[in-house]
Amino acid sequence: MTLNMPDILFSFSVFSLLGWIMEVCYRSIREGHFVNPGLLKGPYLILYGAAALVLMASVSFIHEYNVFVKVLCYFVLTTGLELISGFNAQHFFNVRLWDYSDQRFQFKGHICLKFSIYWILLAFAFEYLLLPTYQGLTSLLSPSIKGVFGVIGVVLMAVDFAMVVKGKQPHVKKEHQPASTIGWKRGNP
Repeated sequence: MTLNMPDILFSFSVFSLLGWIMEVCYRSIREGHFVNPGLLKGPYLILYGAAALVLMASVSFIHEYNVFVKVLCYFVLTTGLELISGFNAQHFFNVRLWDYSDQRFQFKGHICLKFSIYWILLAFAFEYLLLPTYQGLTSLLSPSIKGVFGVIGVVLMAVDFAMVVKGKQPHVKKEHQPASTIGWKRGNP
């Protein structure tokens, strides 16, 4: 399976949206009210878009390997992405997107064995159920449609992310700013 840029952007956007839908359903049912998961405001979770691209690439490399190699590969990939995402959200944005602290066999609340097993099962479902269907349906779309949708999706996510980053920046009082930036902040040349 080869992916070009329109396919990559399209897949990232589609799976970010599908991941958001899955998380909203799971968390909303669990909490008993609507929950918009994630750091961004829009209907997408970039972790799922990134995970789908990583899984697509890994499936093309390991499709002929036995189930034990696949389990190990899926464990490392999905749990690694979850760990990196959890640490980054907490470190850079001081946000805890999920917390497994109450679970057995967990690490700093970012990952746990129970959910790692869930991710492995989802990775197999992705490889054998979702990916073939997805590839069949997307083969019917023209590259330009995939490109336009993909670019729009990525731009929306990038703007949303930029707004989150801007909102998380510490505010510096005027007297603590360097003199060269005070005029620029006011809109003066």
